[in-house]
Amino acid sequence: MLLQSVLLVGGIVGGIVGGIVAASPPDITFPCHRMAEICTNMCWAMRCAQPRFPQTLTWDSHSVKGAVMHANLEASGCKIADNRCRERPGQQGYMGGIFYMCDEYPFYFTLESSQANGHGVSRCVRRTTNQLQSKQLRAMYAPWQEKGLERHTVRVGLRNPGFKGVNYCLNQPCVNDGFEIQDGMVKTETETESRVVSGRRRGGGWWTRRRGRRDEEAEAEAEEAPMFRFFRTGSGAVVASMEALTEGMNFTRALDEDDEDDDDDGDVDDGGGRGGGGRSTMMDQWVVQVHGERVRYVSDVLLDEVSAQVAAESFAMD
Repeated sequence: MLLQSVLLVGGIVGGIVGGIVAASPPDITFPCHRMAEICTNMCWAMRCAQPRFPQTLTWDSHSVKGAVMHANLEASGCKIADNRCRERPGQQGYMGGIFYMCDEYPFYFTLESSQANGHGVSRCVRRTTNQLQSKQLRAMYAPWQEKGLERHTVRVGLRNPGFKGVNYCLNQPCVNDGFEIQDGMVKTETETESRVVSGRRRGGGWWTRRRGRRDEEAEAEAEEAPMFRFFRTGSGAVVASMEALTEGMNFTRALDEDDEDDDDDGDVDDGGGRGGGGRSTMMDQWVVQVHGERVRYVSDVLLDEVSAQVAAESFAMD
């Protein structure tokens, strides 16, 4: 089966130029098939946390380093010193093993983090995925620093959010798996009551023990959680968004090693891959230089809306 991807776009912006929808790339697109825990954390923060946090954030140059950075990280539960994911095995949310880096949302360098009043969401993740995310984020805001900008919109995008190991991104129930931390504890998605849950490693996955709840309580929580909508694209990918998207809207996404273009002719080849979709579609492609590194983008177009089931099946793996 050809791999097809889902791109979860936090803020897709299109401009109308002469009756044609002009493409505008997301500021950053995370590959969930390479950072499952990080995407899980972001989707929980966007859909299930209390308070929830938006997909579109605001980069703040004053929060990138120094006292503001440290304060934001500590408030989100991700202190640099005394890292709870490495040094606090007795605390809620501790995973152990290779999950010893702390990932936060909103990102520490955003206004939303500074204004979260300590309600930021965090999760223990792998070091390799944390490094990959950090590298991509630095590449994103480096040009803004060079231009001397103080603030910039951060349109968050995620690709393959239905990949095995990723949770909450396909409108799954907001039941905390035992590792999403907010306000210093593990909570389920409800404003009226915090229910502590715990999780432990078992075999090849995680299992969660939680206090029993009435069915009507769980249903009420599911109704409160915002839902993603899904749109098929010209490349065969699927786009999911909580915000209204227009059929025919052009958008762009970044390419990574999963998108093959061996002949380097500027087009994405027909073979597809996780980033494309396996359709016989030649898409415009261009390159941006960031600190000597090539970052490639490709244009795409929204075709029609599909169900969550179709979205899930579109990137199912053999």
